[in-house]
This record gives sequence, structure tokens and C-alpha cells, in this order.
Amino acid sequence: MIKGDLPSFESIYFRSSLIKQAVVGSFVRNLKSYPLFTTALVVAVVAVHLMVFSLEQSIWEGRLLGPFPDMRTKALLVFGARFTPAISAGEPWRLISCVFLHGDMMHLGLNMVALFGLGRICEAVYGPARLSWLLLVSGVSGSALSMYGGTPLSVGASGAVFGLLGAGVVFGLRYRHYLEGPLKKVFGRGLMPWVILNISIGLFVPQIDNLGHLGGLAGGAVMALILGNRVIPGEEGHRNLGRLMTCAVIGLTTWTVLMMIDSVLAALGS
Repeated sequence: MIKGDLPSFESIYFRSSLIKQAVVGSFVRNLKSYPLFTTALVVAVVAVHLMVFSLEQSIWEGRLLGPFPDMRTKALLVFGARFTPAISAGEPWRLISCVFLHGDMMHLGLNMVALFGLGRICEAVYGPARLSWLLLVSGVSGSALSMYGGTPLSVGASGAVFGLLGAGVVFGLRYRHYLEGPLKKVFGRGLMPWVILNISIGLFVPQIDNLGHLGGLAGGAVMALILGNRVIPGEEGHRNLGRLMTCAVIGLTTWTVLMMIDSVLAALGS
């Protein structure tokens, strides 16, 4: 081997520095104050919660009979809470619909703050289409693990939120050699304290569905290993796979919304 053919330390360092600068520049360009997909999703979840609140009295007085413990629980079940007996009876759409539902304003507020904050930075990295796949898989993974773990009833977007945490950790560790200092604090190890803190809180608060959180975390981490992104040079992923997954997300979401509408109309006696 000829010594002159070897790249110098200076050239390697210079190339690495240019890549890191390009990654930061791409991330900053893609980072929006109110990213389209994340903002629209937060608005949609809040709108669903307001519909549950406005219709719960009518649903309580509707023709759907059963041993419901209270008005809010009945309304959530009608709108699509993850209820194991209903899923076993042939309503798998509840694995998705439950992500849009929340028990009260505090539950909604905490999840929406986290969803917007993490969704904003993840949308800058992955773009709207990949982010939608990430959230769908994380939400369903959280719902599924919660169900198979024995929790009969659950609602909330926290599984999807933990999916964003998992994706952020994996992205930061996977591409740590391409990230400058500020981005290393946002992704990878910078998110680990938040993961540990939130899992720990779930251990001491009985109402928190930690299995749903862990399922979402795992789903998001796996998706971050599969998905391409739009900030690391050469890591854009396969375009045809992206189109296929986008069609799947649109189809599953449309089906879920139609099932939710049908369930509400049936409960109202329309």
C-alpha cells in the first residue's frame, strides 16, 4: 500500500466536521415552531376530547345498555377505548382509537405538551410521513402490550409519546458520530433521564399504564432502526417502502375514524 493513498487526519476531520455542520443545518431548517403534522395531530386529539365531553350526557342517556361505572367511562368506551373484551369480540380498531382518547383535562394536557414537544423535534428529523408511521406503530405497540399484560381498559396517547422518546434515543445513539454537541443533548443519552423518570413515576402511580409506555417505547425504538430520515446524508430510506407505509397509515386511520363514528351513532340511537 502506498502511503500517499491514505487520507490524512486533517482530511478525515474536515469531512466529519462538514457532515456534522450539514446535519445541524438540515435539522434547523426542518425545525418549525408549529410543524404541520404534529400541530394537526394535537388539534385532532383535543377535538376528540371535546366531542367526548360534549356528547357524554347524550351517550349516557342513549340506548346502549350495560353495567357502566360512570358517564365518562361509558362515553370513552363508545368512542373507542381499548377494552379487551370488545377487541376479543372483533373490534381491533380500538387498539388505534384509544390513542385519541383521554380520561380528563390533566391527562390530555400532559400528553399533548409531551406530544407537541417531542413530535416537533421528531418531525424535523423524520418528516410528516415517517412520523405518522412511527406514531401509529408506537401507539398500537403500547395498546397491545397493555392488553396482553392484563390491563382490561385504557386510553391515552402516552404509548405514542413514549414511542417518540424511544425513537429519539435510538436516533441519537445510532448517529452519534454525526451529531454536534447541541443535538447530542436533544437526542440519544440526553433523553435517557426522561425515559427513566417517567417509567419510575409509573411504578408508584397505580393509574399509570406502564406496560403501555414500555410497549410504545419499544415500538418507537424499533421504528427508528428501520426508518430513514431527512437530516443525515445518505439515510433517506427507500421511497417505495415509504409510499406503501403512508398508504397503510391513511387506510388504517380512515378505518378507525369510521368505526368510531359508527360506534357513537349506534350509541346515540341514530
